[in-house]
Order: sequence, then structure tokens, then C-alpha cells
Amino acid sequence: MKSRIMYILLVFLLSTSITACSSSKSNLNLNNSSSTSNNKITDTNLSSDSKSENTKTTMPSNNVVLEAYKAVLLNNAEFFSIDNKKKLSLDDFLTNKEIYGADFKVTHFTVLDMDGDEVPEVVLELAVDDNPSFYEVLHYMDDTVYGYNIVYRGLEGLKTDGIFQYSNGVADNGYGKLKFQLNAYETDILGYMKSSQNNDNIIISYFINNKSVTEESYNYFIKEQDEKKDVVWYEFSQKNVETELIVHP
Repeated sequence: MKSRIMYILLVFLLSTSITACSSSKSNLNLNNSSSTSNNKITDTNLSSDSKSENTKTTMPSNNVVLEAYKAVLLNNAEFFSIDNKKKLSLDDFLTNKEIYGADFKVTHFTVLDMDGDEVPEVVLELAVDDNPSFYEVLHYMDDTVYGYNIVYRGLEGLKTDGIFQYSNGVADNGYGKLKFQLNAYETDILGYMKSSQNNDNIIISYFINNKSVTEESYNYFIKEQDEKKDVVWYEFSQKNVETELIVHP
């Protein structure tokens, strides 16, 4: 009988010991899992930061950019015309008639940062038969001057912060800023109005940041844009180009 009692007691103690070891091992695994998870998050963050650093590009100095524009405007260097899909001197671009079958004449120009990257652009006003008809926007990117052709009504009322008005009709117009890509440009639309037909009625809708707003709110938005400072347009001449695109030591 005594032996049976001792056997039961021994089994009980052994069972308790195994349970305790199992619990301790489980806690250790959980702790290790948490530690591993934390390490992965940290590694991901470090990897992301490292990738961000590696993808940063050094912005060119304004002197380099202005010198490149000046060389193009004085026909001492070519630029890449997005519309012609090739490099051209300014004189060749103005007279090749490949885009609209007409000669262009540069009448005025202005210099400003259009897309907010602290690198200036040059905008040329182009006339056809002495009538302002287009703009050619020169943008410096990857050591190259690119040219983007925009119809006159697509870039009206240009402000010093790069905001402009575009128009497709009396009740279809808006305000935006340009975004440049290697092969095209995009208009970042800040606000617009558009018309639609409902039976015999014309309905005009208003939007700011792609959200529908009241006519009153849109009129206030227009007032804010119109009160901004206009860019200064200079007559296109060698003297003005050399003056306005001056390179500082």
C-alpha cells in the first residue's frame, strides 16, 4: 500500500514538472516571436530610409539651369521638343512647321518656378501671324532642356506661383498647375466648373480639389486666384534674355 502511494506521488510530481517546463518553453517562444517581429519592423524602416536616400537626386543649381535656358534661347544649344520628338535649335523649332503647319514667332517670355520644385522654367509666348496662339514651356530635367507646347487658352493668367487658368468654353474652365514628365505634361487641376445638358437646361457644376462646392464657394476661390501676382512678361530680345537669365557667381 505504501509503495502504491509513493508511486502515485512520484507520477504527480513528474507531471507537474513537465507542465512547468512546457509553460516556460511557450513563454520563451512568444518572447522570441515578439523580438523577431520587432526586428523585422526595424529592418523594414531602415531599408525604407536607405532606399529613400539612394533615390534622392541632387537638384541642379539655378545657375546651371539658367545657363542652359540662355544657350537655347540664343540658339547656342538645342532642346528636346516633346511635340516634335527630337532635339532642335530654337530657330529650327520656330520655322519647321511640323506641329501646326505654321511658323512661330517668340514675342514675350517669362521666368518662374511653375511646379514648385525650386527650379525655374521659361515660358515663351508664340505668335502665329502676329497673333499670340501658343506657349512653349522650357523645363530642365536630367541635364536636358525639354519643350512642351500648350495652346494659348490652356495657359492664361499665369501667376508667380505657377497657377494658371485654362478654358474650354465660357462654362468649362478651371485653374491648375503643371507637372512635368519626360514625354508629357499634366495639369494638376485645383478647381474647375463644367456644364452639362439636362433636357433643355444647362446645369453648371463647381469643384475645388475634385469636391463639389457651391457657386458662392467657387467664386471665392476664383477671387483668391485672380488676386495673386501676375508674372512679368518681357519682350523677347537678346538683351532681355541675357538680363533676366543672368547667372550669379
